[in-house]
Amino acid sequence: MNGDAIGSIGFCFGGHIVYLAATLPEIKATASFYGGGITNSTPGGGAPTITRTPDIKGTIYAFFGTEDAGIPLEQTQQIEAELEKYQIPHQVFRYPGEHGFFCNHRGSYNALSAADAWLKVKEFFEKQLQAKV
Repeated sequence: MNGDAIGSIGFCFGGHIVYLAATLPEIKATASFYGGGITNSTPGGGAPTITRTPDIKGTIYAFFGTEDAGIPLEQTQQIEAELEKYQIPHQVFRYPGEHGFFCNHRGSYNALSAADAWLKVKEFFEKQLQAKV
């Protein structure tokens, strides 16, 4: 593994936190799963996390459920637009289903979406961090 390359992955509130952590220079790869509140809040208060998008240093992948009541399509579009506006290397993936589609202990679990998303994360981290995941 490249000794100075760090990746981060987070789900739900953790998805929001890793979006924020992506602004740290050491973070080279971020996988944010259904990070709620990115467009309208930040942990601890202050300007919404999305305003920090220009500070993202590495590449970010964001994963959302198309039927997530807590993260409407407009918010995922706003996140994608900001990443494009500031030319942040990224990909945004939208999967059929609700919030928590990746968690096999929830009723919203979608096995096909989870398997596809995990494959994308593994390939992404292997490429960005030059490590076997």
